[in-house]
Amino acid sequence: MKYIVLLIKGFIIGVAKIIPGVSGAILSISFGVYEKLIEILANPLKFNFDDLKFLFCLFLGMTLGILCLCGGIKWFLNNFYFQTMLFFIGLIIGGIPEIIKELKFKKIFSNFSVFFISFLLILIITNLSKYNINGDHFFIMGSIESLTTIIPGISGTAIFMALGWYESLLTTIENILTFNTSFSTGFSFIFGFILMTVFISKFLTFIFRNYKIQGYYSVLGFMSASLLTMFINAFQNINSFIDVFIGFLLLILGVFSTIKMNSFFSKF
Repeated sequence: MKYIVLLIKGFIIGVAKIIPGVSGAILSISFGVYEKLIEILANPLKFNFDDLKFLFCLFLGMTLGILCLCGGIKWFLNNFYFQTMLFFIGLIIGGIPEIIKELKFKKIFSNFSVFFISFLLILIITNLSKYNINGDHFFIMGSIESLTTIIPGISGTAIFMALGWYESLLTTIENILTFNTSFSTGFSFIFGFILMTVFISKFLTFIFRNYKIQGYYSVLGFMSASLLTMFINAFQNINSFIDVFIGFLLLILGVFSTIKMNSFFSKF
C-alpha cells in the first residue's frame, strides 16, 4: 500500500513539475518524501533495495504525471492563462502552512536575513529573460531543470518561462520519455540533470542536517518570490472582470486543494 501511495505522490509532484509557479520540491516536502529523496540522491553508489523501490515508485509516478498533462497544460495556458495561473498560485499558497510548521521564531534577524536573500535570489533568476541564452544548449537545460527540481520553492517552469524555454523544455522532456529524440540531445539533457542532481543533493543534505531552520526560512523566501512573480505575470493577462472573478474562485480552490491533499497524505 505504501508504494501505491508513493506512486500517487510522485504523479502529483510530476504534474507540479510542469505547472508554472509550482515547485515540485515544495510538494515533496509536504508529502514527507523530500529529505529521504535528497539523501538517497546524494549517495548514488550506496543504494540499497529499499532505496531503489522508493526511487522507482516515485519517479514512475512523476513520469506518468508529466506525460499525462504536458499537452493539457499547454492548452490551458494558451486559452485561459490568467485563470490557470491563479489556480496554480492557490496551490502554492496552500502549501505555505506546511513550511511555517517547520519554522522557529528565534534569532529573528539572522533567519529573516536568509529569507530576504533567498527572496532576492529568485527575483534575480526570474528576470534572466533579458539575457539572450540559446535554448539549444540541452546540457544547460538539464542542469537548470535539476536545480529547480531539487531546490525547494523554485518553480522550474517559472524559470524556464522567464528564459523563454518553457515550451522547448516540455517538448524535450516529452520526447525523451517517449524515446522520440536524438541520442546526443537526450544524453546532454540527462547528463546535465544527473550531474547537477548529485551535487545539489549533497549540498542540501548537509544544509538540512545542520541548518534545518535556516533551510526552511530559505524555502519560504523562494516561495514568496515565486508567488510575487506569478501574480505579476498573471495580472498582465486580464481580459475582463469575469476573468478576475473566475480566477479568484480558482485561486481559492487551489488553496483548498493543497490543504486537503496535505491532510490526506499525512495519514500515510
